Amino acid sequence: MQAKHTRKALALAALLAGGAAHATPVTELLINGSFEQNIQANGTWNVYNNLAGWTGGAYGIELRNNVAGVAADGVNFVELDTTNNSSLSQSVSTVLNKSYTLTFQFQDRPGVTTASQGLEISWGGQVVGTVNNSLNGGWQTVSYSLLGNGGMEALSFKAIGTNDSLGTSLDNISLTTAVPEPETYAMMLAGLGLVGFAARRRKQK
Repeated sequence: MQAKHTRKALALAALLAGGAAHATPVTELLINGSFEQNIQANGTWNVYNNLAGWTGGAYGIELRNNVAGVAADGVNFVELDTTNNSSLSQSVSTVLNKSYTLTFQFQDRPGVTTASQGLEISWGGQVVGTVNNSLNGGWQTVSYSLLGNGGMEALSFKAIGTNDSLGTSLDNISLTTAVPEPETYAMMLAGLGLVGFAARRRKQK
């Protein structure tokens, strides 16, 4: 009979922990990942030194609204081959060896050769990947798993195609990490408490 109660307690603890895992939210670490905090009129474009949250490279950042394509999220998107290949970057505070998920969308510029396009993605000064030739010419979503170094890490995107002012479009950048809620810890502790209670009762009997 006691073994039956112990199994029930263990099952309840597992259920609580499983439910808590599903409830774990994520925290967005980037500012202005879809470039909507900068106002760009419909049907126009401009090159800026920097954008809200983002530091531009030597040749700035080209912000577009319904020009040579339509945004993947919201109305604005960027291109990093402005007058020459340029870049954008944003630094975030990280926890040592904590996992972070980077997602973004990129798209070929219509009518432009693959050799003229492409983006290089870096994290903490290290290249983590390159993208080019988006699926069927539409917006393509890419995801990378990154690790924190315990300090400030710079996320950067750089144009790598031909310097001809016709490059890959970029939008909807997100950098997230899972952050357990206080309720998650409470539920897990409650489950562990039930297991401990069952074990004590078994020992007493």
